[in-house]
Amino acid sequence: MHHATGTFEVTITPEAQAEAPEGGVATSRMALSKQFSGGLIGTATGTMLSAGTPAPGHSAAYVAIDQFNGSVDGRAGGFMLLHRGTMAASGESELSVVIAPDSGTGALAGITGTLTIDVREDGHFYDLAYRLPEDD
Repeated sequence: MHHATGTFEVTITPEAQAEAPEGGVATSRMALSKQFSGGLIGTATGTMLSAGTPAPGHSAAYVAIDQFNGSVDGRAGGFMLLHRGTMAASGESELSVVIAPDSGTGALAGITGTLTIDVREDGHFYDLAYRLPEDD
């Protein structure tokens, strides 16, 4: 398993918001734009759907799809990232980000793996754990 690590900047642009139905939760759709540096060099664009209020004492959930284009450890190409995240009112959270099967292009064809994200006061950090077909 290889690891590409670094930082990224993200811009989230609201596109649509739906009021909560009676007894329900408000939802929204946002455009994502990311700039990666480090082991991943390139950009990603995508769409995020969310529900709830991501703040202490509240619960929330989101799903997203990003299309990454650039390079991973010097190999040029792209792939899709699939996100699923939840946050409980207690503050417990869970996040899963995986490379979509068979979405790799160029020198990244056949890539598989997972991405972890660490958001801190000084920025967004990532660790992409990945395999390529020649690793097998």
